[in-house]
Amino acid sequence: MLDQSKEIKVCTYLGLTTLILSVALVGCGGGSSSGGSSNTPKPSEPTPEVMTDITLKTPVEMRNVQLKVYDNTDNSILIDTQVASLTSYDIKLPSTKLNRLYRVEVTTQGSSQVFDPTKSEYQNISGVYHAFITPSSISNKTQLISPSSEAIYQRAVIRSGQLPNETIIPTRIEQLHVDLASQDVYRSLLNAFKDTNIPSLSPASTLTILNLLKYSTTKPSTYVDSYLSFGYLQYWSSIHNTNSPYQDLTQSLATDLKDGYLDGKKLIGDKTSFTPIFTSAPDNIDPAKNTLLDIAANQKVTRDYFATNLRAATFKLADLQDQSHLDPIGYDLLDKKQYSGIIPAGNTSEFFRIDGAGDYRRAVGFSGITATCSGSAYPCKQGLTSINISDPKLPATDYLVGHYEDSTTGCQLNFRANGQIELIKGSQSYRSALSADSTDNLLQTDAASYSYLLNSSSSEPNNSTQQYNFIQLHIKANKIVSAQAGLDSRKAPDVLQTTQLECSFS
Repeated sequence: MLDQSKEIKVCTYLGLTTLILSVALVGCGGGSSSGGSSNTPKPSEPTPEVMTDITLKTPVEMRNVQLKVYDNTDNSILIDTQVASLTSYDIKLPSTKLNRLYRVEVTTQGSSQVFDPTKSEYQNISGVYHAFITPSSISNKTQLISPSSEAIYQRAVIRSGQLPNETIIPTRIEQLHVDLASQDVYRSLLNAFKDTNIPSLSPASTLTILNLLKYSTTKPSTYVDSYLSFGYLQYWSSIHNTNSPYQDLTQSLATDLKDGYLDGKKLIGDKTSFTPIFTSAPDNIDPAKNTLLDIAANQKVTRDYFATNLRAATFKLADLQDQSHLDPIGYDLLDKKQYSGIIPAGNTSEFFRIDGAGDYRRAVGFSGITATCSGSAYPCKQGLTSINISDPKLPATDYLVGHYEDSTTGCQLNFRANGQIELIKGSQSYRSALSADSTDNLLQTDAASYSYLLNSSSSEPNNSTQQYNFIQLHIKANKIVSAQAGLDSRKAPDVLQTTQLECSFS
């Protein structure tokens, strides 16, 4: 380091040099020049992220609501805004992430209202209303937030392995669950609220907009789907004289369709308040009749009843809009519309569903089988898996999905749509999963009473005794009546060699 006298000499030398060279240097000992141009490149500005426009629509105007859009992958919020009048709202999503699943939530407040087209008035509304933005809805550039989208959300929750008695974790819902749930709901509701071209109704935009736009000739399917969709509201208002038909219809359909079918039933263990749109459909309890025509015949009364009443409600709505005079072409389209699925001529055991109302779940069990599994004591089918993997050659377990509880003993059983099974009592907890192993099997103990044993264990023993850890369910006519957890060296036991926990749910 220089001392003070040396610093003075150096500064004097630099000052003389500056005069001789006539170069303007500022400051003694400074290292920067104010006269030269810098060669340091300017930092480049980040390229703006490319965004894709999506329109969110509601079939009826909603007022004073909170709109949120989440990336369902990590539950991060992309949009959070107050909307004074929601019929159509444009949002932007990152173009590089369009293959993701996005979740829409519309949350009401104390001042929230919804337009009721059946009475042409606003009504109070409460609750949270959901929709998923999927790659297919992105390609259409529009997503409806509707009674159908709420039912799809609730059914996707179930297909993801969650149950109504639990706090929902949305990130567990995957694209597969939404796709399967969409099929369930749209087939049940005959594609109601699926067409994104149906109008958003408000006092300024009534159903007569379809006449002004000449949809009966330019977009005939949209004309029909519009009256069919709003026909559900008319149906509900005609049968249930409630103060908020849109809210009540949405909740009813979402609760009903948690099992995947419009059948007037709740999922086992669902404590949600429920007013069904019609009397519950009969169960299909006989595995010998697990064919399309047999199940269709068992559901005929429900299917025809709903079709007749939905048709009447749709025409009542059309008559209120004077469609027979204003648009006879459209009126004729409504007359030719099928309000339930068509029964095929031939029978099959490969698929079982007819569009429209009814319970088309196969009975738990099988018939005409005498073969055993790994030396089992009873006829047996093995390789059971979750309801998300549909295989008509395997016994169905759709009827079993739900939450079971014995309040006396504190026993709880969860049978999840993703194949997970849990038997719990206090600190005791046992888990297994239907994963198509040979130890996931169904034994027919008494065909006449539709009685079965369902076994589930890991594919290999995983304890010191070299026994399988089983959960065993006793089933009668689609109902789980009791359950055990325990050990057995056999792959398809009838009575467990060691019982660790036993519960009854009869």
